[in-house]
Amino acid sequence: MEPYSELFADKPLRLVTRRSPLAMVQTEMVASLLGKVPHEIIGISTRADEVIDRPLVEIGGKGLFVKALEAELMAGQADCAVHSLKDMETILAPQTDLVAVLPREDRRDCLIGPYRTIADLPQGSIVGTSSVRRASILRHYRPDLKIELLRGNVQRRLSLLAEGRYDAIILAKAGLLRLGMEDVGTAIPESVMMPSASQGVIALQIATQDESRADAMRALFQTFHCQETFLAITAERALLDRLDGSCRTPIGAMADRLPSGELRLQACVLSADGAASYSAEATGASTDPAALGIAVAEQLLEKCGGPSFLA
Repeated sequence: MEPYSELFADKPLRLVTRRSPLAMVQTEMVASLLGKVPHEIIGISTRADEVIDRPLVEIGGKGLFVKALEAELMAGQADCAVHSLKDMETILAPQTDLVAVLPREDRRDCLIGPYRTIADLPQGSIVGTSSVRRASILRHYRPDLKIELLRGNVQRRLSLLAEGRYDAIILAKAGLLRLGMEDVGTAIPESVMMPSASQGVIALQIATQDESRADAMRALFQTFHCQETFLAITAERALLDRLDGSCRTPIGAMADRLPSGELRLQACVLSADGAASYSAEATGASTDPAALGIAVAEQLLEKCGGPSFLA
């Protein structure tokens, strides 16, 4: 018998997540990996889910998706929060720990609508997105495009496109795949639209107040933790931390393991209007992915003229 079985039999493992269809599907993916371990899923609504008529930066940033879940952990109402890692800030709430990630899904962005590429969009097309990174990259390649706010769950965004509110929209490919929408849209090459740091990654954040439950969760989650993904996101998140990246800052980052065993990290930073774009990359030992992230961040800071560019 596994060392955690009896503990969770007495009090089921409580997984907390947002109530959006995608968040629930992702949490059910985690639950399916728990085997016979007793568990329950707690769905909650966050302010970021409820207020969808304004950009996230105006109501507190994408961290709002995470803070409500962290509050459940700190209050002892849940044991583990299931996140889309790209929504998580680099500083975690007290008495919590990021202990595992699932294998990364397709990290690319996806163009949805009647056009297959950004170049195919007619002059002055209206494109919907809530991401400052996506908006800046679109403006960089196509200054003529009209970028308009698009928020809400995946189903809502697709329905607004179908109603003709937008000529095209951009969503993460990973979310579409997890919702069974494999044939929706066309993936945008990473050479055109570099993904967000940690895009496509599901992360597990646990409460650590109860040491025995925390240790049991660490042991349980290690049975399906993906170390390869963890190395990549460690480099990407270290870069974000050094750049003080937030939802206000157009930053792309993607790390890959090379045949040599080393990690290569590529990253970019843009001005909000897309007029200025800087990129950098470096290769480093996979034993210290954080150092690689910091090194590439320093390159970007030197190229863009320092932290004031990111303000």
